[in-house]
Amino acid sequence: MSERDISGYFYDEECEYVYLVTDGSEQNYKFIFKDDKIYAQDGSQSGAEEFIRVVKKITSEFRAKIAEHSAQLESYEKIYAGKRDFTKFIKKHAILKYEIRKFQNKISHFYEALAICQNERPELKKQLKNYVYEAGVLKNAACENAARIDDIYAHIQSLKNDKINRNIYILTLLSALFLPLNFITGFFGMNTNGMFLNGFQNGTAIVAGSMLALFATLAGLFYFLGKRRE
Repeated sequence: MSERDISGYFYDEECEYVYLVTDGSEQNYKFIFKDDKIYAQDGSQSGAEEFIRVVKKITSEFRAKIAEHSAQLESYEKIYAGKRDFTKFIKKHAILKYEIRKFQNKISHFYEALAICQNERPELKKQLKNYVYEAGVLKNAACENAARIDDIYAHIQSLKNDKINRNIYILTLLSALFLPLNFITGFFGMNTNGMFLNGFQNGTAIVAGSMLALFATLAGLFYFLGKRRE
């Protein structure tokens, strides 16, 4: 990973420099520290005011991005209360997770770059104090957002698994209910002599009543077991 990909504080043979990667704008910033002076990336002499202005600008961009991600997640968290369809979240989950993880990596390196710069440059220590603290807060917020999106996805998967298990349970009950009835129907449907109840005038009614009684008994049993399971 090159310095253009991440923020960081770097050491060269003749100088030290900090590279700051932004979020909202396309421009990134490089400040060179040499002979107790600060130079811009083009070699022109800069100053502490310009450096702090850039740090403030990038911090503001990161703060806005955190607020954007938090608002999106708050909207999706209505799924917990059953007030929102989760199909939209499932479609955007992979992209949103990638964005949050990428931003989490970016804010973490930004925080580390400021923290090292604060330790290495005593003349900037006081001015960077609040920004280092805020960058740490934003870093923790990004970690929380990454955990929140995983929690939402896990909750949705749990709901889907519960629905699948419920459907399988219902199919199992139906199979168990109709299996004895299918056996009775098949048994009395055999074209053989000497069949049980063959000589009874009300044989069909007896068999039908027996099947209904068996069906009611099994249905009641499974209903009772289902209640105990809940």
